Amino acid sequence: MKLEQRRQAILQEMNTLTRMERGKLCVQSRGSNSPPFYKLQCWRHGRNQTRYVPAAEVASVQAALAGHERFQQLAEEFVDLTVAQTHAAEAESKKNSRRSPPNVTRKPKPS
Repeated sequence: MKLEQRRQAILQEMNTLTRMERGKLCVQSRGSNSPPFYKLQCWRHGRNQTRYVPAAEVASVQAALAGHERFQQLAEEFVDLTVAQTHAAEAESKKNSRRSPPNVTRKPKPS
């Protein structure tokens, strides 16, 4: 697949990701006799933010975290492809600029 086609495919896949959540989901326990609870932690605006997640919402939050992770992977690939495309365009530009038209005012070489 060509660079531009893959870039477009990445953008289309990014557009399908409708649920995202930043952070890390951690299981916490208050002791051996109490049920575990979940908290979602992430850094926002230079501060650690924590949100407690009910057990019924854990699967949904995990799916949203996976969506964010996939988006980050796609974004990294998109940047890599765009950089490669930029380098290819620069190389082509340099290659074309080296080809100068023949100079018609050039003096003939002595034989």
